[in-house]
Amino acid sequence: MHVKVKNLRVVLLTVAMALVLAPVVLAQSILDARRVEFTPSADHALADANGTPLVQSYSLDVYVSGSTQPTQTVNLGKPALDVDGMIRVDFVSLLATPLAAGVVYETRVSAVGPGGASASLPSNTFGFTPPCAPVISPVSQSFAAAGGTGSVTVTAGAGCGWGATSSAAWLSVTAGATGTGTGSVTFAVAASTATTPRTGTLTIAGSTFTVTQAAASCSFSISPVTQSFAAAGGSGSIAVTTTAGCSWTATSSAAWASIATGATGSGAGSVTFNVAANTTTLTRTATLTVAGQTFTITQAAASCSFSISPVTQSFAAAGGSGSIAVTTTAGCS
Repeated sequence: MHVKVKNLRVVLLTVAMALVLAPVVLAQSILDARRVEFTPSADHALADANGTPLVQSYSLDVYVSGSTQPTQTVNLGKPALDVDGMIRVDFVSLLATPLAAGVVYETRVSAVGPGGASASLPSNTFGFTPPCAPVISPVSQSFAAAGGTGSVTVTAGAGCGWGATSSAAWLSVTAGATGTGTGSVTFAVAASTATTPRTGTLTIAGSTFTVTQAAASCSFSISPVTQSFAAAGGSGSIAVTTTAGCSWTATSSAAWASIATGATGSGAGSVTFNVAANTTTLTRTATLTVAGQTFTITQAAASCSFSISPVTQSFAAAGGSGSIAVTTTAGCS
């Protein structure tokens, strides 16, 4: 954009020669101006009898609109003319201090010669917009494994555009993917089945918003939950159902019911076990604790068997006494 100074008359006091900067054209106010543009003095390239240039340089005074005292004075030097005969200078790059945003300014150009300088009429007004520096709030949020939704507020100057993107498929922008000025972004967090926490980010208006989600809780089930065995014993298997990444163990309450495989596992799996023969005349019970669940084993008592010795005996007519040994399992009556 340009701050234009045109069609104005400047008289230098060194010699009685008119140095003409064309009369001013009052243009509309300009936003974020960068260049001053003006017609050079008619004496721009002339010199006096001693060879001294009648115009040695140009200066630019910057005023708050309506003020009589400049806030800054910039030496423009003596720029070369553009092909159309105009002078154009990027005055913003020459400022010692950046001009304030939201303030209305105007400028005056002076042709400077050996005898002094004379300022032009004020230029058209101009100003600067605040830098586009959006701010988001909050900057992070935590979610349970079940997921949910959230919202982020974007504070920005009018006309300041911004966007919102996600770094993860489970974290999606549902509204506010683009916006201008102050606005908001809403997002959704999908439920997590992972057994470890996870983190994703949204990039909103150039800032990072962090989402942290808790791990899913591990739940377990086993099948079957009980099994019966004859006194002779045997073996069995238990299926474990759970989420991938969930760890579990299997232990026994009795020496005669032992874990064969699957004492530890992760995710879905199985446990095998062995049941020793029962030589007692009593039914017995043991439990296996598998992934926190109880599996019950019931085993029948051993059958009672008997033998006697001897199986016969002879006596004289006078009679007498004898003894028979009974052999059986303990507890058999």
